[in-house]
Amino acid sequence: MPKKRWPARRKPSRPTTSNTMTRRHADYQRLCTDDQLVEEFGEEGAQWLLDEYEGPLNIAEFKLEQAIRRDSFMMNSPFAGPTACTAREIGQMIDTTLHFSAEAADQAGKLTADQAREVEELLSNPLDLAENEADVVRETHQEGVIFLNARNLWSFA
Repeated sequence: MPKKRWPARRKPSRPTTSNTMTRRHADYQRLCTDDQLVEEFGEEGAQWLLDEYEGPLNIAEFKLEQAIRRDSFMMNSPFAGPTACTAREIGQMIDTTLHFSAEAADQAGKLTADQAREVEELLSNPLDLAENEADVVRETHQEGVIFLNARNLWSFA
């Protein structure tokens, strides 16, 4: 029997929220101290964050909250290099991507009737970025859509 010259091709694994968490750098493993929180956000702000996160924040969550408070995120842009964005701009990028993806899937006829109804609802109710842009960014981070990379820049998954 002849020897195989080339290894069998494997499908590349798609990162999921659970395995992308393990690939992130140490800021996702180390916890932020109470002193850091109080120094950055004051006692009331620190307590609000501990309540909001239902426990101690890791360093990446601390940096997320710093960026939200300053309304400045250094994004890792593959085309332009590090680029400063506001929470509103991040929310607009997410909203635009959701709308584009939903419309493309709907036009391609790839949706079930239930999914089509959800898409219609999504397209008729854009994100209210004026009132909750910080919450949109927090939720996006929690879902693994935006993350802090090893270069301390924010990236989209």
